[in-house]
Amino acid sequence: MAAESAYDYVVVGAGSAGCVLANRLSEDENATVLLIEAGPEDTNPNIHIPLMLGSLNGSEVDWKYKTVPQKHACLAMNEQRCIWNKGKVLGGSSAINFMNYMRGHREDYDSWARLGAEGWSYDEVLPYFMKSENNTNQEYLKAPYHSKGGPWTVSDVLPRTKYGEMLVEAGKEIGYPITDFNNSDNRNTFNYNQGTIKDGKRASTAVAFLTPDVRQRKNLTIWTETAATKIIFERTTAKSLKIVKNGTEGEIFVRKELILSAGTVVSPQLLMLSGIGPKAHLEEMGIPVLCDLPVGENLQDHLLTILRFNASGGGLSMDWTSTNCCESDGFVTTTDDAPWPEIQFYYNPFFYFWGPNEKENCNISDEFKETFQHKSKEEMEKKEGMIIFPGLLHPKSVGKLWLKSTDPMEPPLMDPRYLEDPYDMKTMLKGVRIAQKLAATKAFKDMGVTLDYYKFDNCPHEIDSDAYWEHVIRHVSMTIWHICGTCKMGAKDDPTAVVDPSLRVRGLDNVRVIDGSVMPHETSGNTGAPIVMIAEKGADMIKQGK
Repeated sequence: MAAESAYDYVVVGAGSAGCVLANRLSEDENATVLLIEAGPEDTNPNIHIPLMLGSLNGSEVDWKYKTVPQKHACLAMNEQRCIWNKGKVLGGSSAINFMNYMRGHREDYDSWARLGAEGWSYDEVLPYFMKSENNTNQEYLKAPYHSKGGPWTVSDVLPRTKYGEMLVEAGKEIGYPITDFNNSDNRNTFNYNQGTIKDGKRASTAVAFLTPDVRQRKNLTIWTETAATKIIFERTTAKSLKIVKNGTEGEIFVRKELILSAGTVVSPQLLMLSGIGPKAHLEEMGIPVLCDLPVGENLQDHLLTILRFNASGGGLSMDWTSTNCCESDGFVTTTDDAPWPEIQFYYNPFFYFWGPNEKENCNISDEFKETFQHKSKEEMEKKEGMIIFPGLLHPKSVGKLWLKSTDPMEPPLMDPRYLEDPYDMKTMLKGVRIAQKLAATKAFKDMGVTLDYYKFDNCPHEIDSDAYWEHVIRHVSMTIWHICGTCKMGAKDDPTAVVDPSLRVRGLDNVRVIDGSVMPHETSGNTGAPIVMIAEKGADMIKQGK
């Protein structure tokens, strides 16, 4: 590392968004780009094998975050804290996630635009979804909302288990048609998933956007194991970035723009450490205030519960290394006038989520060992079954993130306030009841698949009553890793916004945030594809000087 280095564009975080930005910005041969990543190169072989995704949680490529203790959810977890796995590696969370390719619903983006994110309506963002896409499904390519030739391969998740096929048939049996999830209206439909998988291997954004030819560009520099610690300002202009690279402190100078793509946790943390955030909180931490902005507010997440089913004969072969273990899904509304889907049904062909490692990976307390039927590794591996996860897509419970200390290496405090708003529990309960309708279909009965009811020592309610299921949901609840919103995008005069529609931090001259933290609210589905879209559009705005 040079004692003094300067680049036109410094991108912090080589995750889902950062890899896209590094590629697109370095297309201009006259612009120098530095991409830094706190984690290592993506050399762990399990990153590239879709079936091995469960081995990455809790590993050296995971930030291993935990929420603060929850009052209304995660009650079966140690200290009532939910684990948040986030990628700490080249490719970020796109290197450890489930690879599902879901854009969401048209209304997600039209709502963003109405809330003040001018230029972010569905029709305006669709070209950026298509720009990165290389879809291999020939039938889908006949539609006007898919494309091929982009760097990011999107393919059908194969092979398919009998349970996955059963779920789609069950959805059809109770009235949900089979339609493309990414056709702009994914309400009330079941189908087989597409994933970011190429030739049987994970197509993370590092694999897709930082190809060997891209990495050979003379104007692109990539540093891994390099953490950003503070932004240095001259008035309202970011002049340099303090870093720690392989244990050595350094400083990088910014000629044009500093771009934070470090994700929903680290991007707001770095802003607050640098004096951009809620005035009262920064003063409490002894940090001089440069801009009083609601950084860390508006934290949102998709919460799910785990419904386990007894089954045999339709599961996964461990030889199927190309599958992400969730080849089918469903999206439903629970009210007649819902403008977007309210529940997503995720699927997994195992009785235990994460198999024998369920207890550790879900942070489950010893108190509930019997409830979760945790036994020896051998017994758990032999147990066949499947899981349906009803997930809440548009929570009304909103949390926040704030600094625990001024040490940039210490994670901030994160409180999603899961299930704080009564609407969320009511909607989750409706999701469970729809899952029971699926379980009552001929498709399920023909496969001999039956719902396994949790037995809680601390639950006084009759099994299958609403009160029983509320008890289950509050105890057996966890993230689906779609945390967003902590650097909210909005109109330039919106006091609840951190960035404007050009993704510029309000009140600063040359700092943008381009990652999932800018989402005004959750999208209707997995957030990987929307974050790549945000990066594609953000890169264009930078190039166009907007």
